[in-house]
Amino acid sequence: MRVHPNIPSLFGQTSSARGFSQSGTSGSAPHNGLARGFNNRLWYGSDTAKDLDPLLTRRNFLIVLDGSGSMRDSQCSGNLSKIVAAKQAIAAFATKIKPEDNLGLCAFDSRGVTERSPLSLNRAAFQKALQDVRSDSNTPLGTAVKLGYSLLQKQAQRQLGYGEYYLIVVTDGEADQGNDPRAIVNKVVSESPVVISTIGFCIGEGHSLNRPGMTLYHDATNLEQLNQGLESVLAESEFSDTPVAR
Repeated sequence: MRVHPNIPSLFGQTSSARGFSQSGTSGSAPHNGLARGFNNRLWYGSDTAKDLDPLLTRRNFLIVLDGSGSMRDSQCSGNLSKIVAAKQAIAAFATKIKPEDNLGLCAFDSRGVTERSPLSLNRAAFQKALQDVRSDSNTPLGTAVKLGYSLLQKQAQRQLGYGEYYLIVVTDGEADQGNDPRAIVNKVVSESPVVISTIGFCIGEGHSLNRPGMTLYHDATNLEQLNQGLESVLAESEFSDTPVAR
């Protein structure tokens, strides 16, 4: 792998890659048992970004929130609607990640499938965007996962592919017909180090994003389990080694 001239001054030491090699060959399976299959060192497109992140090893958490009409229901969330419970859990999650970690938000509602808060350190902007998500649309999960992945790729360009990348989907239903997320999940897993984690809220384990060996899936039947599912993403990230140049 070509070593960028900025790397020696930004890394104090090297560490092993998390279940893959940036030289283009697969490494051993990570502790969570996911078959990463990473074999493309330029999964993020290019390494010619001019606005490099000053911290190339930064962790990045991109949340995709389901704003479908069924999220207005209160099933599994007590006196709260599922969208309110999800917002509470995500807001709490945002306070637990490290200050140097990037956090971003995508969502789908009647305003479309869009980026609501870019990956950044600005927690106030994230929290505001989170509260603005509605629950009044269909469930275009495939499109949403594809958008989330593209935003992580864009950030990876700024980090030369280094660091850690987590795509976290919070949803209460299956995708619309013609919007199955499995194809984009296959692409993400086969070509990148991005970890896809799904919190299935009151839908059981038979979801299209529950792909044993490829994705992490957490079945939540109440608010406490929703919180636990998000916390497990942090637990996973704490056990991961950041990939650096070899």
